[in-house]
Amino acid sequence: MAINFSIDEDPKTVEAIIEGIKGFNKRFVDAPPPQKFNVAVRDDGGTVVGGVAATLGAGSMYLEVVWNGDAIRGKGHGRKMIQMVEDEGKRRGAQDSWLYTMSFQARPFYEKLGYKVVGEVPFPGGHQRIVMWKAL
Repeated sequence: MAINFSIDEDPKTVEAIIEGIKGFNKRFVDAPPPQKFNVAVRDDGGTVVGGVAATLGAGSMYLEVVWNGDAIRGKGHGRKMIQMVEDEGKRRGAQDSWLYTMSFQARPFYEKLGYKVVGEVPFPGGHQRIVMWKAL
């Protein structure tokens, strides 16, 4: 069998790679498909001004994006969003939660909420990508 390597940007290739690793992983961990859910913060006009995008898989919840617009920062909304997403994650079976933040973003905020630094990775411009984790 001939093996060929190539740089490939076809979305179908990404799907094939993802399905391949899912098949491999299933041999070791039989977990239901990942669940995606969000917490949305909207203003009076219905515009999204903040929120959390989460993915729950195999009992672990990943907070993909946590964002509050400038107009609502510092008013406790971030704390409420995180509490809501953690509560929903626990309701769906999450045993822990993890995320990454940048050194110029919200590390102290997450630490106040019980998240612990489990790793740091250099990022261009002298910044760090900080991986954080919390048992739920």
